[in-house]
Amino acid sequence: MRIFWAAAAAAMLVCGAARAEGPMPSPINGDAAVGVGVICNTSEEARQFVNLRSYGAAPDQAVQAVNANAIDERACGVAAIAYVHDGTVDTMKLENQLVQIVRINVVAGFNGSAWQRVSGMVQYAVLEGGGESI
Repeated sequence: MRIFWAAAAAAMLVCGAARAEGPMPSPINGDAAVGVGVICNTSEEARQFVNLRSYGAAPDQAVQAVNANAIDERACGVAAIAYVHDGTVDTMKLENQLVQIVRINVVAGFNGSAWQRVSGMVQYAVLEGGGESI
């Protein structure tokens, strides 16, 4: 298990900073993955985030708007997490590509200095890899 966490931390250091406000890469259903990206409490909040982005809102502006609408400053946000893909909820267009709204089970979060285990946390992530838009 230590090897997994060490590999996850290394992956975060290598690729996490470059993707801090973009969609996470898309794993296959049931796969475990590590990523940095936008996660939300509900699929509707994730859809709202993508809609705002598709109309030109910057990632941070879209997150703030979703959180204001939900009256919850933690409804959506950028997070560094280890998670298990639990099924695609929707596929949407964003900047001439498709992104997926995916149900995920978060198993750990990175707080900037260490990984912390999480249990029973279902979230909805915006993931790249839904295909190409025509």
